Amino acid sequence: MNCASASNTPLKPWLAADLAESQQWIVAADPELALLSTEALQAWFAPARDQLLHGYGVVLIRGLSPQPESTFRRLYLALGRCLGTPDGTYGELYDVTDSGQSYLTKAIPVSQTRAATSMHTDSSRLETHPRWVGLACVQQAPVGGGSRLASALAVHNHLKASDPRSLERLQRSFARDVVTPGAVDPLALIAHNRFPVFSTDTDGPTLRYMRYWIEKGHQRLGQPLDANDLRAFDALDAALNHPRFCHSFQLQEGDILLIDNHKLVHDREAYEDDPHRPRRLIRLWLNQTP
Repeated sequence: MNCASASNTPLKPWLAADLAESQQWIVAADPELALLSTEALQAWFAPARDQLLHGYGVVLIRGLSPQPESTFRRLYLALGRCLGTPDGTYGELYDVTDSGQSYLTKAIPVSQTRAATSMHTDSSRLETHPRWVGLACVQQAPVGGGSRLASALAVHNHLKASDPRSLERLQRSFARDVVTPGAVDPLALIAHNRFPVFSTDTDGPTLRYMRYWIEKGHQRLGQPLDANDLRAFDALDAALNHPRFCHSFQLQEGDILLIDNHKLVHDREAYEDDPHRPRRLIRLWLNQTP
């Protein structure tokens, strides 16, 4: 049974200082969490659910052990089901680790590389738009791999006040290249895969953005972005990466991060691996329960 469906109560637009100074979004894990019944787990998760639906739109569950991994994965999936319905596009649980390849030369998700992902929301395919994204840390990288978050709502408000021309441009539809498993690769599919960066839903502004796949999609279609498009993307990137909006932190082994993929953007910094203990996270996409 799923525990929640989202209401139309808007999330709070927040600044980096808000997350840095607040403990509301950080939840200490109960050491007996994996032993709880479904009903007891739902009750334990209720404050975190409320924070995800009505607070900052992000929760960091801290203090779990990633071992034994089978127990950690089962608990992670059970917590996810307290929020929404797992999306199976990549399988319910998807290992985020370096494949040794480059997304610049091969059509693979950036998550399968060691490169920085840039500030983005997950999924660049029109039909696949998970409401929440989970990231569970099994193994940290020895160097790099830090996490960054920003509130798309706060950035939307900033652009509306300071650069409405760029915001208007970002509300137009843009094509995206497609690397989703099982997707065919004709240009017709990319041309169909078109939607705005910023749109407005019943619960306020929604952001869908990963600049690289937009630029790649338009390049493949032979429809290059014009100067006003690039200016708007530059304005958005500048805001998303500005210290006023961007909060940086490091996931520790056993951490579970859950974020609203419609209202927040996230980034993973580039990292170096230990060949004997490679960095590994487990990603979970969750769709909103009807």
